[in-house]
Amino acid sequence: MKKPVMKLFSGREVDPLVLRPKDICIEDLAHALSLCNRFAGHTSRPISVAQHSVFVSRLCDGTGHELQGLLHDGSEAYLSDIIKWVKATPPFAPYRELEDRVQQVIYEKFSCSTVLAEDVEMADRIMVRFEGQKGYKTFVIDHPNYPPLTPEEIARVGAWGFWSWRQSEEAFLTRFRLLTAR
Repeated sequence: MKKPVMKLFSGREVDPLVLRPKDICIEDLAHALSLCNRFAGHTSRPISVAQHSVFVSRLCDGTGHELQGLLHDGSEAYLSDIIKWVKATPPFAPYRELEDRVQQVIYEKFSCSTVLAEDVEMADRIMVRFEGQKGYKTFVIDHPNYPPLTPEEIARVGAWGFWSWRQSEEAFLTRFRLLTAR
């Protein structure tokens, strides 16, 4: 069987099944994630994974996990996004293993902890609920880990609007540069 080859925005070609740190560049991540839609693209307007990641990172300000927050969905640049409730089903176990391997390589490349920080996970949950409300107008998840947003959580998200893919890509790169310049 021929190995899978993926052509990236940068022009390089990689095998996403055996991704290595040297295969990864931040520009590829930012570009792909800016074009990858949350909720499988079913919101009233597109919400990119890049925009989501910028806001997760901002919600982590002061925790030391800001970069991990920015990169937490980086595997989707190579594997695309599958909605979390489908991905959590038994038939998707091999996909989750691959996604975890790719995510570990991304964290390794950018010197992040390979264990997802609790504050990143909480910020991600806030953004799922927030983006769902913005993208669908009526959005409730019947799951104990996803209670309705509190006024404090909404205030923490701050100014938010639908970004174009270009805005998302540039904001992602700007945030990355800010966090790695420290």
